[in-house]
Amino acid sequence: MKKGMFYLGIMILSAISIMFLPANQAQAAKYNWKLAHEEVPGSFMDVVAKKFQEVLAKNSQGEINLDIYPAGTLGTSEDLVELVQNGAIDFNFADAGHLGSLIVEQQIFLLHYFFPKDMEVVREVMNKGNVMKLLGEKFYEQNLDPLATFTEGWQIWTSNRPLKTPADFNGFKMRVMTSKLLVADYSAYGANATATPFSEVYSGLQLKMIDGQVNPLLAISDMKFYEVQEYLTFSYCNPFIFTMITNKKNLAKLPKDIQKIVRDSAQEIVPFSFDYQMRVNQEELKKMLKAKPSLKVVKLTQDEIDAFKKLAQPVRQVYLDMAGKTGEKVLKTLETDIEQAMKK
Repeated sequence: MKKGMFYLGIMILSAISIMFLPANQAQAAKYNWKLAHEEVPGSFMDVVAKKFQEVLAKNSQGEINLDIYPAGTLGTSEDLVELVQNGAIDFNFADAGHLGSLIVEQQIFLLHYFFPKDMEVVREVMNKGNVMKLLGEKFYEQNLDPLATFTEGWQIWTSNRPLKTPADFNGFKMRVMTSKLLVADYSAYGANATATPFSEVYSGLQLKMIDGQVNPLLAISDMKFYEVQEYLTFSYCNPFIFTMITNKKNLAKLPKDIQKIVRDSAQEIVPFSFDYQMRVNQEELKKMLKAKPSLKVVKLTQDEIDAFKKLAQPVRQVYLDMAGKTGEKVLKTLETDIEQAMKK
């Protein structure tokens, strides 16, 4: 009953948003769609969403209007995935942590030290690798269609003490998304992994309910986590990867030319998003250091990375236990994709 009322509320809100579109836009648009995401206005997801909005309108010659709902306006990350499944909203950016309960195999992107310390390899794998094609079948089983995959950059540890060795994690309360695999990642280092909603991380750090968290630089800056933390540690443990999803059945019902516009538009913004995160992550780091000169930036040496990498290796078995034979195939495919990308 509560879920039904929630969906009804979303539909009413959507109808109201269409009523208040500018007159010329409302008349011109044949399709009025909704994209919702968890990040604040002006964030990476929001910028990418607005680029998608722009490209859809251009490629459809104004037939497609996309309304954007940021900052969890329409629900939590888990809610938004379910809303796409049920057709209450049209698009969402979903990361491996929040997709993991539906598509266990997608949690491959939560494993630490799978990718080398080269973002160009990540770009190659996400754009041209076979792993997302393989995972696509699992999306389809959940009435989801993965239109494009993005990265927001390397995940950065924040803390009030140095995190240069696994021993530094002993007793450390590290905030993670709700995921058995993420808990295993940080438990392997000796940390106490603590699931905390994204919106509550700042207060959790401020009140010392958690000791640290992990996010890309853009999110750390947007949410001002650096204000209540003293260290930013580049561990190069894994990039933050997320996928733009839509409702599979609803997309299939659209005219073929509109389906093509949706798919082509999603792919068109991938290069933009990659270049944007590379540039803006560095800009945001400079802004944080200017706002808080005492902030310490630590980049782990290869020897320090190797110490963490050794402890991270057994966590792959946790993934395989969760994802079974399909997970084994996904893991091997990703390994092959990375090996081939490193040769280029």
